Amino acid sequence: MLVATGIAWAEPTEQQARDISNAEALLRLPDFDLAARPDLQSSLSRYLTKYVGTTRYFQLIRQFKLRERSDELLNLALSKPRSTAGSWAAETLNGFGHRSRLKEAVSDKDPQRGAAAVILLGETGDERTPDFLTRTILNTELATMVRVASAAALAKQREGDEDLLRLVTEKMLPADLNFAVGNLLHASDNSVVRAAASEYLPLPPVVGGTPLPPVSVLAAQSGNRDRGQKIFQIKGTCAACHTVAGEGKAVGPDLTEIGSKLSKEALYVSILDPNAGISHNYENYEILTQSGRIETGLLLSRTGDQIDIINAEGVVRSFQASDIDSIRQLTISLMPAGLQQTLTKEELVDLVEYLTSLKTKQ
Repeated sequence: MLVATGIAWAEPTEQQARDISNAEALLRLPDFDLAARPDLQSSLSRYLTKYVGTTRYFQLIRQFKLRERSDELLNLALSKPRSTAGSWAAETLNGFGHRSRLKEAVSDKDPQRGAAAVILLGETGDERTPDFLTRTILNTELATMVRVASAAALAKQREGDEDLLRLVTEKMLPADLNFAVGNLLHASDNSVVRAAASEYLPLPPVVGGTPLPPVSVLAAQSGNRDRGQKIFQIKGTCAACHTVAGEGKAVGPDLTEIGSKLSKEALYVSILDPNAGISHNYENYEILTQSGRIETGLLLSRTGDQIDIINAEGVVRSFQASDIDSIRQLTISLMPAGLQQTLTKEELVDLVEYLTSLKTKQ
């Protein structure tokens, strides 16, 4: 049974009130011939556009098999993959026989949409899903973020942890997934899988060489926000590339509201495995000049005559197109890996506690 999604309802206009009344009436008429009533089609279309993602929205689309809303459903699913509305949108697409739309989205140029598609495919899959997820993991033409999401989705399938371990032991796993898969295997309920993970993919150590526990264990711990803020500004060197409330350097994403965007687990992964979560528009590029100089950084602008990038120190470099021998997008993040090796476990927990507190102000 569908339940309410928590959409706030404002006082409707006269037309909106009629649309709401018509929608409620149509829900009680499952065999109604909507095609014979263009006026009600228009009313229903206005209603659905205003109340996208609500319970009634999905009930009506499913009841009248409104496949013309598939584009809208796909965008809703990919924009909110971990929400009730996103999950229902994916299920509705499946019901319309449009599961292929989600599979196509795995290769979207925006890796966040690709990762969202993988999450939804894993949650709404069938017996063929593990094979699809495995192929996605091995497809190194896809962004690391997408393949990490595929590994996480596979781990949630029946015997999925064993499938992941097989990729490791048979040396098929791409190296850029070592941390993500290792973390998943260390958190397995299967003691044999956990033992093998310790042998093949030990988790990264903190200062002093002590191995970290799995991310799920770290995420369950609470830290000190004030200490975490100081670590962010000084020891962790985070402020050298990120801003919070206008303070810091704007090289990487602004983290002012990061606690509203990422869970604790996702924040740990972003720190411990930065290559796995490169945000769209924050991809790292390498420029090779005609004179043989190499520069790397985030792409700020690109025209027919000039390319501007900003490097890890926050310095903007400009290059004339005629001076560039080649430019390519890198699969590694501008954020350095191994940050945790400069911190104790407690300091890492404090840092994430601070990041978690950076939420949208109501």
